[in-house]
Amino acid sequence: MEARLVIFFAFAALTLIANTLSVWFAYKAFANITTTVTETIREFETSEDTRGWLKTLEIASAQAAAVTSAVKEQIADFEPVLAQAQSAVGFGLAKIDVRFERFCNDVSVKAEKTQNAIIRPAEKIGSAASGLQGVLEVTQLLNAAETDSDANSTPSQ
Repeated sequence: MEARLVIFFAFAALTLIANTLSVWFAYKAFANITTTVTETIREFETSEDTRGWLKTLEIASAQAAAVTSAVKEQIADFEPVLAQAQSAVGFGLAKIDVRFERFCNDVSVKAEKTQNAIIRPAEKIGSAASGLQGVLEVTQLLNAAETDSDANSTPSQ
């Protein structure tokens, strides 16, 4: 039983030492990172180039805000003019649409009148010709019947 207890304490000691070393290495790594970041920030704060660059960025930002505000006001002032122009263009397009529709209707009515002026007399002429052809056929049939009735079985002398 003592051997088991000694082995247990040995593994416990090894685990404790490993944990301690890992915590110590993590501490050293974070301490080095913190030192590096702190030095970089100090250099950034004390550098004249960086201060000039930040000042330039501040001025550019202020100018961009002023330009944005001015453009926003101009767009707000221009909106009624744009709405009026849109209304005028819409009304103009509606007038053109009505005129074009009337023009199309006039063309359609005149085309129908022209078609009727050509087709109706042609239909009447065709109907009359058909009637005349029928009369001629009936007349030919009657003439053929008369010539057949005059025919004798005895030859004429």
